[in-house]
Amino acid sequence: MHILMRLDWNDIHYFLLLVEKQTLTATAEALGVEHSTVARRIERLEKQLNLHLFDRINKRYLLTAAGERLYPEAKKLQFNIRQFRQTAEDSQQAVSEVLLSVSPFVAHALIAPLLPLFYQRFSHIRLVLTSDPTLSSLHQRQADIALRITLPEQNDLVARRLCNIDYRWYGHQDYLADTPKDAWQYLGLHLGGTQAKWVEEQLAEKPVCFVCNDFQIMQTAIVHKLGIGLLPCDYRTEAMTALTTMPSLSTPLYLIMHEDVRHSQSVRDVADFLVEGLGE
Repeated sequence: MHILMRLDWNDIHYFLLLVEKQTLTATAEALGVEHSTVARRIERLEKQLNLHLFDRINKRYLLTAAGERLYPEAKKLQFNIRQFRQTAEDSQQAVSEVLLSVSPFVAHALIAPLLPLFYQRFSHIRLVLTSDPTLSSLHQRQADIALRITLPEQNDLVARRLCNIDYRWYGHQDYLADTPKDAWQYLGLHLGGTQAKWVEEQLAEKPVCFVCNDFQIMQTAIVHKLGIGLLPCDYRTEAMTALTTMPSLSTPLYLIMHEDVRHSQSVRDVADFLVEGLGE
């Protein structure tokens, strides 16, 4: 029997995950199996291929030269199987589901206004919005597309810049008029990445009476005259005044997805629509 007919796809799946995780324990944990199962699968694959795929160095499994040559071919096979599965699922369902991971602010201020036009064009796509501040959801296939303000470091994620999000420091006009400047209170934000350091620098030595990690809560706090806070310009209300004495912030917004899902027609449709609607 030809060697390809004897191969078990699950063994190749174990092989790919062990390359990524490098240890039996981490691979077994990701798969929800015993580490002995991973070892047995790899041993069987090596035997069927008659190749030594890994060098065992301490507890780490590192690819041999033969393993390095097979790895990109295994990735292609993984993609083809995913495409096969996706095509079968698309054929079974009249509606395709695309998972879009965004922050609450992006969902509220940028995505929601585009939904009527989206469904005029793509009535066959069910768009599911999820909120996850990390990019792990893309690797775990919990999301097809993510909108983020930071570029990914992983090589298998592709990114495209859409636009800039502009932020200003705002206070309610009555608060600014009725409160002496030396009595102004400030509202802090618990944000990630470079934003956090920037906000911390701007509020250094200023009295901070309230801290949150949600722009809608920040907007409510400013409207209720609690103090001065940072908001995306899209969240400004008529009663708010931007402080010209404090610097503004601008961060790029990126569309990010796993390279494998780019070949799904529904995912491409959503990605192209977002580039059209949000791109500069």
